Amino acid sequence: MPRATTRLALLAALLLGLVPVPASAPAGALPSARLVPLWHADVPITRDGYEHALTSRDLLVRTARGVLAFGADDGRPRWKHQLTTASATGWDLSSDVVVIDYYQPAERASGRHELVAVSSTTGKELWRRQRTSLPPGWRRSSAPRAGSPVFAVKDLETGAIRGISTGAGRDMWSFRMPAGCDVSGSAARAADVVLFLACGRSPRVLLLDAATGTTLRSIPLPAGTSPDFQVAEGMIAVSGDRAMTLFDDRGRAVLHHGECWPRCAVVRGPGLVLTTYHSGEDDVLAATSWPDGAPLWQVRPAPVYAKLVEGGIAARAGLGGFPVVDAIDPGTGAATSYTLPVPAEVLASAGQRLYVGSVIPAAGQTRRVRFSALRRLPPGRGPSLLGGVDPGRWPDACALLPGGTFSPGPPQTTLYRYTLPRSVSCRYAEPGGGSFSVRVLWIAGDADEAADMVETLGDVYAYRPAAGIGDQAVADSSPPARIYFRTGPAVVAVASGDLSVRRRLTALAGSIADRIRDAGPGVQARTALPVAPSRRLGLSRLPGTKVTVAQDITAPPVVTAYLLDGHPYVRAKGTFTRLGTKVHALSPSGAWGARTTENYPARGRDPVTLLDTGTRSVRRIPTVKAPMGVASPVWSPDGRLLLLTATDRGVITGFVIIDLATMRPRFVHVTHGERYSGAFRWGGDARTVAVQSGPESDYETADDDLDVTFFDLGGTVERRLQNVGKLIDGQKWASPSGLLFATHCPGRTSQTCLWRTADGARAARIPFEPDAFVSWYGDERFLGWHALTSQEQALAVTDFFGQPLTHLARAYGHDGLRLVAGAA
Repeated sequence: MPRATTRLALLAALLLGLVPVPASAPAGALPSARLVPLWHADVPITRDGYEHALTSRDLLVRTARGVLAFGADDGRPRWKHQLTTASATGWDLSSDVVVIDYYQPAERASGRHELVAVSSTTGKELWRRQRTSLPPGWRRSSAPRAGSPVFAVKDLETGAIRGISTGAGRDMWSFRMPAGCDVSGSAARAADVVLFLACGRSPRVLLLDAATGTTLRSIPLPAGTSPDFQVAEGMIAVSGDRAMTLFDDRGRAVLHHGECWPRCAVVRGPGLVLTTYHSGEDDVLAATSWPDGAPLWQVRPAPVYAKLVEGGIAARAGLGGFPVVDAIDPGTGAATSYTLPVPAEVLASAGQRLYVGSVIPAAGQTRRVRFSALRRLPPGRGPSLLGGVDPGRWPDACALLPGGTFSPGPPQTTLYRYTLPRSVSCRYAEPGGGSFSVRVLWIAGDADEAADMVETLGDVYAYRPAAGIGDQAVADSSPPARIYFRTGPAVVAVASGDLSVRRRLTALAGSIADRIRDAGPGVQARTALPVAPSRRLGLSRLPGTKVTVAQDITAPPVVTAYLLDGHPYVRAKGTFTRLGTKVHALSPSGAWGARTTENYPARGRDPVTLLDTGTRSVRRIPTVKAPMGVASPVWSPDGRLLLLTATDRGVITGFVIIDLATMRPRFVHVTHGERYSGAFRWGGDARTVAVQSGPESDYETADDDLDVTFFDLGGTVERRLQNVGKLIDGQKWASPSGLLFATHCPGRTSQTCLWRTADGARAARIPFEPDAFVSWYGDERFLGWHALTSQEQALAVTDFFGQPLTHLARAYGHDGLRLVAGAA
């Protein structure tokens, strides 16, 4: 069975500059142990994702296709249950029975649900029940309920909640909702059923006796509370609007955290609960006695934990973004830390084992999730953050290509505040301007482990094998822009965006591989790794919105200004002030705003209004003569020039540039305006402008036929890049360097494509909704909105695989909001 089979998939993205600053380890200590893979199993999944449950015997997995069981000890398939004509939309588990909610769509009528119960040990079918489903908003814990007599279901004919026996599926009791109430969330425990009721402005939680269906407790909740909750034996946690409240079974609010960033987490333990929350400038991990609510201990500042699971296991980012798992001592809060050798979400723990899941992207709708079991082992000679490998074995990235026309640039010896004894990254340049980068991604324990890494990299990112480079290599295209290869245990990446260098990249990578082989391992120097300090975050609500921003108090502002329904909010002395003058666009620094008129004037010149947000002074500048008018103001990257699109009766006639130094407009005429649409935008700098264009014969065409045309500032066409798709918003379409621009992907308009400004070559296709794209964040990342729940969104630094890296803000709706975000 391959070892460490998916580690490089994460490392490749992490070490290419696509990761946030990692959190520190608790108490300033380096992890003292490591994890090794025992087995893995791959399961196809759809966009609906998957769920899991761990029993004493098996790891159970539900996908849209059905339920599968794998041996918890060895990963061997035990059984599976699927219906070929239906999708598994939910499930529940008792001690020895699994009930699956299958849904079968129909062409001319609403589809039908059918519950199918199977044995959790053999997969043998026990009973079926039609015209019922699991209740709305169903939440299921990751472990079966011991001794539970019923499954809670919804009767689709009457709308009632029913309790049916686990063994035979027969009715035990029925519960009808109070008038004016709907079930928006539900769960079950061993002795009761938990219903989250939306009753107008009076939401509540009901606890029903599992055996009889009688109401045990009604817990009122504040108006507007969303059904974001978690249950465990003796505890109900309700979250929403940056806060979390923990109730006991009597309905008493035992614990409340008012600052949740990026969100509060909770896990139940024997006689206590562990919670994470934010307080002041610190993240906090705390233990509270349960159910009396007495504080036991807290770690402050604590790492930013992404998840807590049963057994006191907490997951966080470690060195260079490497996932790290902390095993928390429930008595003291001391943590034993383990580097996770796979890019994965921690699912469950049992004794010395951890179970994790890694989603592997693929083309189309089908992806895979790789379930892995890992076991704790003592560390090797080096730090566990490097998998026990001595840092002295890492070769110097700036000494891998001696001689020739390329010269190494400044070395990079740090991985986001961590320092290694040699440079891990280096950019080589030649006199003609071409360049490429070299990064030493990892030094594996042995050659077999490195081979597994490269093989998995090719699998995950759909790279193709490349011959003649080291012991093994994969590349992204031909000529390649990025190559990953190994020589012995060393795994290295080389990349270039210059077409002339890409034609030589295979040969360069081969020379580097030979150099590593000839030089052998690095000097066996023992070098300790310093641990990065914790983040110091302050949380603040943007005035007038339901958006909360997390600001590192030592870093530049995340949000420098924003527009809300046309009103600018500008930052001054750490707070935002709403200005009365509405504008359509803010400059990148927020210092200036611009607004055009709603209707073109019948005579005279069409004015544009400029707002100095610092002095609040307003100036109106006349532009083009009627019947022409201007619209769609776009600021240059440095905020010194304003670009406007001029049209006459809906046809583009040219563009207007206003220089703030002179406040004088300059109109530039363009020919064949009927071939263009949308608005002009800066071409990545202040030397060109660009506009959407279509085929010369007919602009009315599909998005996959749309082009972009670049003009110099005199109105002469410089180049036309074909079939790039619909351009995104003009203020944010181009990267800070101007080398890339973003569009709706041709033929896949729900994905974002990046293109090279110089030649129109596609640089990346990102599974990310273009309308959720906020701004660039450097040249290798961007800011975008990600859905967390049906009501909550997160603004996150996002990599070119569409994955969120760091949450910078959270929102309960952001309609009418346009952010001016700070630079990376």
